[in-house]
Amino acid sequence: MFIEVSWLGRGGQGAVTASRLLARALAKEGMWAQAIVFFGAERRGAPVFAYNRISDKPIKYHHFVYKADVMVVFEQTLLDLTDGYKRLKDDAMIIINYAGDITKSRLRMNTYKIAKVDATSIVLDLGLLVAGIPVINTAMVGAFARAMGMPSIDSIVTAILETWPGKIGELNAEAAKRAYNETEIIKK
Repeated sequence: MFIEVSWLGRGGQGAVTASRLLARALAKEGMWAQAIVFFGAERRGAPVFAYNRISDKPIKYHHFVYKADVMVVFEQTLLDLTDGYKRLKDDAMIIINYAGDITKSRLRMNTYKIAKVDATSIVLDLGLLVAGIPVINTAMVGAFARAMGMPSIDSIVTAILETWPGKIGELNAEAAKRAYNETEIIKK
């Protein structure tokens, strides 16, 4: 198994942290995982990419992900803004933060596998905001686990609680669990 993941968010939403949490959770299950971040002098709200490479064997590649098997999208507008579709393999899975009827979106549903979760509503309900911006990273890691069947939600919760002990960790763990349970696989 060899999977490359691209995280697409805006500065301040937590895409970089999400890639690191995913790698940590996968390592707990004996998988090999890299978290690769790419950002320059980004500002809050600017598009940000982060990446993971996942394997059941040691990984010899240490470069950016150019054609992902999976893209985790924090908001749909970023796909068009960044040419995100060009960064996907033909049979890729898109895991997207989206509220409402996904069939009415501009998502290319005939081309890609799709999973969706309303991560924004989950984190707003839990009060996970920084400077008024919903921080959906842990919810999106939960959605990834549901859509991809790995890692277990227990490993994700453990990675979150190790990263943020106390109340903030508990709220983020709850966001991941809720997103895991609420993620819809639209097209597999």
